[in-house]
Order: sequence, then structure tokens, then C-alpha cells
Amino acid sequence: MSPTARQVLHRWRDAPGSLSPEAVPDPAHPGSWTYPEGTEAFEQLFRPEALSAFGQGFIKTGAEANGWGIQLGADNGSLLMTDRIPAAAALYFGLGAEQAARLPGHFGALFVAPSDVGGLLPALDAVLEHPSPEMLARARRWLNGGNNTRVRPEALFSFIPSALRTAQARKEGVLLLTAKG
Repeated sequence: MSPTARQVLHRWRDAPGSLSPEAVPDPAHPGSWTYPEGTEAFEQLFRPEALSAFGQGFIKTGAEANGWGIQLGADNGSLLMTDRIPAAAALYFGLGAEQAARLPGHFGALFVAPSDVGGLLPALDAVLEHPSPEMLARARRWLNGGNNTRVRPEALFSFIPSALRTAQARKEGVLLLTAKG
């Protein structure tokens, strides 16, 4: 994690109002808009280069398919696609710093072995199952920063538990990645 991203994360945890996804007038360029300090660094927390490249390998098909012999399909994978912003960033911003700190994994990336899926579900449900109207509104604010009107904030909160329930029913593990397309 870069020092700038670490500073933004600590600042957000200490003062949640210090981070905003809305564009603001750029004082250096009158008539132009920019994003507040820390917005891009916050989003980069969810797209580490190595994990993004790894994730891209899973969404390639045909001759470009990944070297693991796994092709993403309706029977073994799900996508939550957002435009310009990581879905995990909108989820974390929606949850708020305190609740987001209770999520397992690393900023939206998560690997769960089949034997651990059932034990993780209650903890995730406690954080994600019933988002408050305020949480949904915060998630919507972040989604709006990337032309994501078609993505429902509720989908952000239900995606991971749904994936875990499906994996549990199939006695499989789960791999969640954020990839930049």
C-alpha cells in the first residue's frame, strides 16, 4: 500500500467526512472540476496491480483464457461490474470505516477455502445483511462518481454473502477479486 493511500485510509477512519466521491471545482483551473484529495488513492486500495492482473486472467475467454484452465461462466462465477470505480470502494464507503474494518480479506479481495465458507457467513451477515438507509446512500454517492446508475447499492451489500452461500451449497471455496478492465 502506498504511503499516500495509507494516509487517506487513516484519515478516513479518523474522520469519515474527510473523503468524498463528488467532483469539486478545481481552484487551479477555473471552470474545471476535480476530485477531492484522496479519492483516487482510496480507490487504488481496491485495485492493487498484481491482484488486478490476476483478476483479468479470470475474465478472459477462448484462446486468451487463463493458464489455470478455468473459464468464468454462469455455473462457476459472478460479476458485479461498475464503470470507472471499484465496486468494493463503493461498498467500503457505504459501510463506513468502522464497519468496513470488520470485513475479511484485503480491500475487496478475498479467498475462502471450502472448509471456511460456513464459518465466515455469520460474520459477513452481521456486517452486510441489513444496510441502513445511510449506508445505501453513501454507497450510491460513490457509485454515482462512475456513471453506475444501473448498479443498485443493495447489490453491493448482497454480492459477497450470496457468493458464499452458493459456494457453501456446492461445497466449494470462493475467490473474490477486483479487476480493472
